[in-house]
Amino acid sequence: MLKKLKPKNKRTLVLIWMAGFFTLTFSAVYVLYPYITINLILNIFPFFSSAADRMPTFYGENIDMSQILPASQHYVVNSKGEDLIDIAAGLGINLIRITNAQRSFNNNTDSVYTGSQWKQVLDKMRSKGMKALILIETASDNRDYYTPDIRPVYLELVQKYIDSGVFSNPTVYAVDIKNEPLLTDANVRMLQTAHAMIKKKYPHLKQTLGWWATEKLSEDPYDPNNYNWSDFSAGKKIADIVDFYSIHMYGLATDNFGLQMNPILKTKVFLAQVENGLQTAKPILIGEFGEANGDAVSDQDTIGSPELQANVYQGVYQALKDIHSAQLIGSVAFDFYSRNHYSDAWAIVKNQGDYLFPAAYILQAYAAGKSNVPLAVVNSQSYLLKNADNHKIQNMHVSDRLGLKLQLDGSQNYTLSLSAHAILQPVAFLHYDPVADAYYAVYQAARKGKVELTIIPHPNYTIAVMETAPVYTLTIDIQ
Repeated sequence: MLKKLKPKNKRTLVLIWMAGFFTLTFSAVYVLYPYITINLILNIFPFFSSAADRMPTFYGENIDMSQILPASQHYVVNSKGEDLIDIAAGLGINLIRITNAQRSFNNNTDSVYTGSQWKQVLDKMRSKGMKALILIETASDNRDYYTPDIRPVYLELVQKYIDSGVFSNPTVYAVDIKNEPLLTDANVRMLQTAHAMIKKKYPHLKQTLGWWATEKLSEDPYDPNNYNWSDFSAGKKIADIVDFYSIHMYGLATDNFGLQMNPILKTKVFLAQVENGLQTAKPILIGEFGEANGDAVSDQDTIGSPELQANVYQGVYQALKDIHSAQLIGSVAFDFYSRNHYSDAWAIVKNQGDYLFPAAYILQAYAAGKSNVPLAVVNSQSYLLKNADNHKIQNMHVSDRLGLKLQLDGSQNYTLSLSAHAILQPVAFLHYDPVADAYYAVYQAARKGKVELTIIPHPNYTIAVMETAPVYTLTIDIQ
């Protein structure tokens, strides 16, 4: 039998609880100021708001056109004969942001699709009850497409999309006229021209723009790390060319201001910042969000894990459900399936569609109206090592992940070897990524022990590998 607490002890416990509550409250105010509004308070503490439960309109994913066009060399079909549209529909996805990042056909021409090719894909989506958000982009050898300043070739591409007739298909919900542009005055004028071109032919078609950045540093204008991706108020510059704002939201699993916030709270804070910066009544769609799945090093230098990715998906969906705002029309995650033959850190489907990551089942549950999905337990850490970590001793625990991102001589081939087997399990073998101009690998700690990791140049002429000096070595101690 439990003993009753004395009145003095009760008072002590109450005082301790109150002290902890006010400490947490003041910390939250310090972190969130100056973004605190009545809406933010209601979003973070939904029990203060109306009990109404409104589901977001869209549960979506980014999928490349080359993966859902049956004639494409990159068409994905699983062992059941299901393609990515079928798999997406089975998960409850009702909006696909169709990207155009790789060629469907083995040639050097720009990846531009005909009306009949678009119709084949969009008609199937329509039969599944889906809508499409068409992103204007192309896989091309013309580098003018990939410069920070928007060049005339972009307007030529816009005209090709218009001429294809894709925007007349009833499956098309909206067009995303440009992905993550830099909002200089000159670029905004180009975007306004593109908007007018589309508006003239399709006056009722919704238009949006996939997030934005502003200039921050001038050292390297081609380096997106030198852009300000958090200039929320800059979106006012494009208010006259968007029918709804499409925002991109990442970093939901990282610390914020030195405080660890769960993905639900981080999503609410981010949306409050957007709301505070834009001061708009227009609808808002989360056009991209995601987290690394542990299979590869992401383009944001994160590794993550399947559990962490699932938690971020749940955080976004639960936050939208808590907020139940008519202005927030849903979310589109990035991305569904790898767009090359290597693992994709953001993907939630792999192995030709035969494997679904835990995040896919979180998406399915929320799209079906369920929210009582328990958070996955994240017991592992990830470590990304670069050139500066050469000769380092890295301590890890079982299930932790180790990623490599190395700038090495691109004219050489390399061999990665381990001094002991079964201690580190390969997740992604060492390979070269020409886009990042870097060599990547990912390993997972399988059991306790110490292992030496060595990378050796493998010359084309006949010399024993053992006689070649290593260019990179690590000692991994798994405890």
